[in-house]
Amino acid sequence: MAKKKNEVIINSDEMRHRLKALREDRNLKEEHLAHELGIDTDTYICKEKGSIPFSVKEWLRVSIVMNVRLSYFIAG
Repeated sequence: MAKKKNEVIINSDEMRHRLKALREDRNLKEEHLAHELGIDTDTYICKEKGSIPFSVKEWLRVSIVMNVRLSYFIAG
């Protein structure tokens, strides 16, 4: 996946682990977050597994959808 100009990418194992754990704790499916991010489910699954990085914009959107501060994913 080509990086867009001026797009910042964050690809931290800990952040993805916290996201998956929170998603599962809230009984949300990958499809739900994929829809909220405007991407297909397969792409979301690749992002959650780390094959494709999340952009900062996507992390911000995820934090809004999950109703947590972005720092939750960064620092726990």
